[in-house]
Amino acid sequence: MVTSGDLPGLDLPHIDAHSELGGLGAVELHHPTQDIDGDGLLDSVTTTGDQAMQVWTDIDHDGYADHVKVVEKDGDYAAWEFHHRPDGTSEWVRTDRGHLGN
Repeated sequence: MVTSGDLPGLDLPHIDAHSELGGLGAVELHHPTQDIDGDGLLDSVTTTGDQAMQVWTDIDHDGYADHVKVVEKDGDYAAWEFHHRPDGTSEWVRTDRGHLGN
C-alpha cells in the first residue's frame, strides 16, 4: 500500500512566489527524486500543482532543503535560501523574484 510518505512532495509546505517564509523553519526532504547538481546523489524534489511548480533542493545532503524556487502559472517566480547563523538561529532569505514574459 502506498502512503503519503512514499510520494515525494506531499509533506512539503505549499508556498507561492509572494510567500514570506520568515516563520517556516527547516524543511525536511524525505525522498529526493532528482539530482540537480549532477553529482550522482538525489538532492531535489519538484512538486507541481494547478497554480505553481516548486523545486526544493538539499545542496549539502543533510536531509533539509537549502534552496526553494517557485514558478507560478502566471509567470511570477521567487527563490529563497535557508541561512544558518552563528548564534544558532536560522531563516529563509529571498534571493530572487520577478515575472517571466513580456
